[in-house]
Amino acid sequence: MMQKLSRFVLAIILLITALMSVQTVAAAASFTDTKTHWAKTEIDSAVTQGWINGYDASTFRPNANMTRAEFLKSLVGAMKLKAEDTDTPFVDDKGWFRGYIATGLKQSIIKVADYKENTFEPNRMITREEIARMTIRALGKDAEGVKSGYLAVAKKLEIMKGYPDGTMGGDKNATRAEAVVMVLNTLKVKNPPVAVVDYPKTKEELNTMIQSLPSFKGTTTYGTNGIVLINSKGTDSFFDNTLAIEYVTELKKISIIVSESNSENHKVIKELLMYYYPKSFEKAFAIYTKIDGLDSINTNSVFETKYDNRSFKVYKGSDNKTVMVRIGE
Repeated sequence: MMQKLSRFVLAIILLITALMSVQTVAAAASFTDTKTHWAKTEIDSAVTQGWINGYDASTFRPNANMTRAEFLKSLVGAMKLKAEDTDTPFVDDKGWFRGYIATGLKQSIIKVADYKENTFEPNRMITREEIARMTIRALGKDAEGVKSGYLAVAKKLEIMKGYPDGTMGGDKNATRAEAVVMVLNTLKVKNPPVAVVDYPKTKEELNTMIQSLPSFKGTTTYGTNGIVLINSKGTDSFFDNTLAIEYVTELKKISIIVSESNSENHKVIKELLMYYYPKSFEKAFAIYTKIDGLDSINTNSVFETKYDNRSFKVYKGSDNKTVMVRIGE
């Protein structure tokens, strides 16, 4: 069994090594003007995900209207698209919003023909119909929007709801709270939620768990044999996939491989341990950080115990860089 385990560990290390060859994230801000707001939960979620911020540390202004540029920035960020600082046909694309306009055009979220005289008017307040058009296009459903109407498709996909009088209020300016809800609903259409299970095993279940971590803002990629690669920094660089997780059937354990020690990875590890060891995650994380700082030749670089009725093992790889974590069912 130990020989088989060693071969498996070596294979995982080689896989991660091959893949590599080719400020702590804050939780949702506590705003004084959203405590009793109908969209508080959604606002907190959006701020935690990092694609929208408050006006300052204490105010979000949920009922204030939102500009075209502000909404486009939020949508581009939520869809995890890279803002590109390139020239556009718009004559008024100069400002902090320039990269988001360029990306919006590149991704066909916005089109020059939608606006008069090559002016985007970034500071103009956005309407609900404009939001419907942008979100439907962001989902790749522009043809359906043209055919059936963007507002109608947005309602069908539950991106937005109508008003009590039956109208969609397409010409109304959207509030920041409404915009947040619409973007979150767009993300639900793009990535239909999968139920988080107590002990995820498939790569889909593992990915759902990772995406559900309170402050995770990175990206994930499916590797081979059920492995989920984690880029906790959220960059476009494949070299930043410095975390990997999978369920090892023959061991009946979750395997976590950490090939780089940094604050972003530590945050993910702590929240993963919190998921599996809700009562003892602080102890487990303390052990992890201790092992992370040791050399593999140190007799204390391997630790094994049981927390919350689940086995827990952590040890340092022979490269003195990789840390392995094993979590039992």
